[in-house]
Amino acid sequence: MGRVASRGEKTTQATLTSLGVSPAGEQLYRHLLRYGPASTGELAAALMQPAVDVLEQAEGLAARQLVTLTAGAPERWAAAAPEVAVERLIGRRQSELARARAGLADLVADYREGHQPGRGPGPVEVLEGSEVCRRRYAQAVANTTRELLVLSRPPFLMDTGVAVDVLGILGRHVRCRSVYDRRALEQPGSLRDITTYQAAGEQVRVLDELPVKLLISDRATALLPGGDDHPGQWLAVNGSSLVVGLVSLFELLWERSVPLTPVDGSPGTDDTGLPAADVQLLGLLFAGLTDAAIARQLDTSVRTVQRRLTRLMARAGVDNRAQLAWQAARGGWLTP
Repeated sequence: MGRVASRGEKTTQATLTSLGVSPAGEQLYRHLLRYGPASTGELAAALMQPAVDVLEQAEGLAARQLVTLTAGAPERWAAAAPEVAVERLIGRRQSELARARAGLADLVADYREGHQPGRGPGPVEVLEGSEVCRRRYAQAVANTTRELLVLSRPPFLMDTGVAVDVLGILGRHVRCRSVYDRRALEQPGSLRDITTYQAAGEQVRVLDELPVKLLISDRATALLPGGDDHPGQWLAVNGSSLVVGLVSLFELLWERSVPLTPVDGSPGTDDTGLPAADVQLLGLLFAGLTDAAIARQLDTSVRTVQRRLTRLMARAGVDNRAQLAWQAARGGWLTP
């Protein structure tokens, strides 16, 4: 029988939630990884949880092929090797995203076919002209009362002319989540603006490449471009099953994206003792920015960025950036 953790033993920060594993389920999986097979009763005692809850978590992990039941009496749960089991989950999630992308293209094509400019009102309205699109975008943001979901990538619609009062809706305690394309963080001044929104309550993540720009207001209205072959045209989708599909696409991309750690700009340190400026540097590095792009955002030189990264690798006791990423995640350096 494997070793059983003592009560009150420190748990590890959750990292599998984006793959559909609950924090409690991940705690159980990590316990089995560390200490070997254990029965439901032994796990319940070690994790200080009701046996019925532990059984439900173990069965959920088994459905994802993260754990299996061993032969013998009593039956014991054993963890599958993470390099196989977790990679399998990642592949499954990537397949789901690919299907969502393909489905989105088909849906948009179907709606465009039946909703051309000048036709009567329907679930999809075609907006023509950059000025019309900008004003409708600003109006959708201003009218949001509960939740705003945004996929943002360049080129930006709202670069000039019409102001979007994101700070105003954040001040009304509207929940706002945004996923930025990595290229968006390479735009001059973008980090300064994003940091301002984060300080006001926006939740921000970064993905290497977004498939589409999108805004969803209160899960009822969505705005998205008509496509590269229709510049200056956007689609306004209202109260239809397509909005539900677009929300699902946003959630898939949100789960795959990397949190951008907010930094208040002060020279202090976080709970790990890491300087706030280094937390910000790591956040930009793991968001996929090049050293040159990081230097532009931090208003410093590439050489300074590289020197600070070398110092962080020395602090973590690692030799390369991939190992630094692992150590930073393991040590909770990027936890807000």
